[in-house]
Amino acid sequence: MSELKRPRKRVILCQDGSPFVPQYPGGINIEKCTGCSECVEVCPQNCIELKEVEGKKVAVITKLELCIGDGFCKIVCPEDAFL
Repeated sequence: MSELKRPRKRVILCQDGSPFVPQYPGGINIEKCTGCSECVEVCPQNCIELKEVEGKKVAVITKLELCIGDGFCKIVCPEDAFL
């Protein structure tokens, strides 16, 4: 009987050697978002766009399936609008 091979767990390391933990956004609080577009500009996957919601321009995650979880959007948001 052949032995089944277990898939290896791969860990992506940060520059300091710590494991990378994806930071997927859980959404955007439109009450806090001011539409500054900082998150739109920093997203390498173009997952976020400015759209009009309830009469004001706010950031909206339009392509969550492309998100790589780098967390840049959360880091640059001056209003801490990312959940």
